[in-house]
Amino acid sequence: MIQIKACPICEGEEIKHFLQSKNFRINNTPFTIEQCASCGFRFTNPLPSEDEIGAYYNTENYISHTETKKGLVNFLFHVVRKRTLSQKFKLINRYSSNKSLLDFGAGSGVFLNYVKEKGWKVKGVEPDDSARQLAINKSNIEMRTPDEVHTIPDGSYDTITLWHVLEHLYNLKEDIRQFRRILTDDGTLFIAVPNCSSPDAKKYKEFWSAYDLPIHLYHFTPSDIKLLFEKEGFEVVEMIPMKFDAFWISLESEKYKSGNSEFSFVNLVKGFWFGLISNLKAKNGTYSSQIYVIKKAKK
Repeated sequence: MIQIKACPICEGEEIKHFLQSKNFRINNTPFTIEQCASCGFRFTNPLPSEDEIGAYYNTENYISHTETKKGLVNFLFHVVRKRTLSQKFKLINRYSSNKSLLDFGAGSGVFLNYVKEKGWKVKGVEPDDSARQLAINKSNIEMRTPDEVHTIPDGSYDTITLWHVLEHLYNLKEDIRQFRRILTDDGTLFIAVPNCSSPDAKKYKEFWSAYDLPIHLYHFTPSDIKLLFEKEGFEVVEMIPMKFDAFWISLESEKYKSGNSEFSFVNLVKGFWFGLISNLKAKNGTYSSQIYVIKKAKK
């Protein structure tokens, strides 16, 4: 286990307890979320080492790696994803000039393949061997491991995407510096992360599924994202809600709260209802998950 002794964002050394929860996917192992007393940033502490963390991804219900469609909820996930793929593409296309994409944490390559079919130059980065191989075999996409990122030339891509990936990165600031190096001067970084200041996070507390302990190392609010990227020479230029996420997260949270191993009809009804309530309560900056459009700061 790795003990974090200073805030990953502001490097403050006064750390306080925030919340006790557990791993709900596999083995109910308890984990703690702590909070920086200076900037308020929340992070899992201590963390499993990088050698240990793989066991927590090795489950069939981690859809982005396995592409499972088993069960009603996983089937619905795939139906919704078809719509969100189109929405994500329209967003990155609006900002892109040379139609080149690096997808960091590409999973099985679904988004990359969608963009590739639109005529873009694409490359993926994925640490999981099986997911990376699935992308190569299924879509003939060029994929790299995180260790190979440093070999990508400066200014190679005008678009870098991390769809629910930033919260998984051990070397947070070092990776952000690599993104800055790889981006063209007018390039755009798209970051999607859960928002632990959302209405559903406040309702479900330790059962909020987007804490996803321990594979989510960090737990972001909009102010955390702004501070983190400003320190690395970026600026947030737009925030976009991911309204479908409120339903998915609330569904899973209801299952965890009930103690069921599978989704029940009651879980589905309650989860859908509070996903709707969360979206209705949310204002700009407080949705369950959000996309941050980030560009290099003007000198």
